[in-house]
Amino acid sequence: MSKKVLVVSAHAADWCTRSGGLLIRYKQLGYHIELIVLTYGEKGESGSYWKTNPSATLDEVKQCRREETDNAVRFIGIDRVQYLDYGDYPLVMDATRLREMTKYILSYRPDIVLTHWVNDPFNEDHEIAGKSVVRAISSAGMRGAFPNTDPHFIPDVFFFETTVPHSEFNKFEINTYINIDTVFEQKMDAIRSFSSQPQLLDYYQRYAIVRGAQAHDWSRGRRSIRYAEGYYRYTPYVGEILPLTTL
Repeated sequence: MSKKVLVVSAHAADWCTRSGGLLIRYKQLGYHIELIVLTYGEKGESGSYWKTNPSATLDEVKQCRREETDNAVRFIGIDRVQYLDYGDYPLVMDATRLREMTKYILSYRPDIVLTHWVNDPFNEDHEIAGKSVVRAISSAGMRGAFPNTDPHFIPDVFFFETTVPHSEFNKFEINTYINIDTVFEQKMDAIRSFSSQPQLLDYYQRYAIVRGAQAHDWSRGRRSIRYAEGYYRYTPYVGEILPLTTL
């Protein structure tokens, strides 16, 4: 049985810009990937669309964002995507929604979860999404969460890049780098799908270069790395020996 990856994204494009390279690599390795998009980002993350279509309705913006995301999903190779349409700015994760996420985790039983960094004061949708995922994972590990359902083990949880270019302000801490040199262009093609946010292409190309320089340095120069993605591993590593940098 293939390993399972779950990605939880606050808005339509977040998952792609921050973890698109890693997701392509997982698909190449045969992993099954499911994506949950909590909101379309219709209010706060669709500026270019609103500027060119000032009389548009929220439903029209949502449809645009869904089409953009569907295109990016095809570029990356996501196996399944769910659009929850919870509404953005502000995103609200109440008890009912947290319980639904817990139920989904128990059903899917992912090995790896990717989601937002939990400190993002000027984009609290991201912060709320990340914290909600952690709470749902915690609940899914409890035997009484859904009676007659076996609890799910704690998966490996990684937080991807916070809102750029404010990573330092948001105290984002990287302890894991992924070399995306061979899949970088494919990731950029996926990001181009999000015409409602044209600034994303430049932002995440710049950050891929910065993270690549950091990754190259941490690899002690054993391999040239130009582009990378940065992550914070939230759950501790457990093994028989310490993990080693393999590059």
